[in-house]
Amino acid sequence: MKKISLAVITALALAGCQTMPVTSSNPNAESSRTGKPGLVSFGLQSTDFEYAANKAVQEFLESPYAKKPGGGRWVVQLGEVVNDTTFRIDTASMTSRMKIVMTKTGQFMFTGATGAERTRFVKDSRQLAKSKMFNQKTVARNGTVVASDLEMSGGIRQRTLVDGAQKQQQLEYEFDFRVVERDTGLEIFQSLIPIEKLGSNQKFAW
Repeated sequence: MKKISLAVITALALAGCQTMPVTSSNPNAESSRTGKPGLVSFGLQSTDFEYAANKAVQEFLESPYAKKPGGGRWVVQLGEVVNDTTFRIDTASMTSRMKIVMTKTGQFMFTGATGAERTRFVKDSRQLAKSKMFNQKTVARNGTVVASDLEMSGGIRQRTLVDGAQKQQQLEYEFDFRVVERDTGLEIFQSLIPIEKLGSNQKFAW
């Protein structure tokens, strides 16, 4: 009888030590490429970036400003994306996904001449026109770089909430993106994608 009681007490103690799993408002949170449900953590994961990127782009495509007046493709420069979270985040995990989806629509092209992703390649190529070493028929000509029509920028924010009993915590993320038109300076689109994660206050992702 004593052995049975001890086993019950031990089981109850172990159950008490277990902490609640992290749940997410991202409907694709458990998606994985392994064929099995993926792990869900308090931190931002690839499934979160993919969900937010696809949702933001889809909202933009459904807006009346996704198509360039008069036809053709918008030329877009990437602006600053501010990481205002407690995590070290490579914001390219988000923006690269957005660029891929937008480019595939055939309505957008991204520039490497200006913006946060400008490369020295464009500017340096113009310097070759001064060199006798290069065939001048093959160097880049001045006055040929295409200016951007739009700038896409934004931020990722985080708030942490803890319940009064100090047992649960909730992390609230906001993916905020906006698009500004060059000629008018008007903000023609903004998207705010929230993702919330709830779990034990004994679990931390940092």
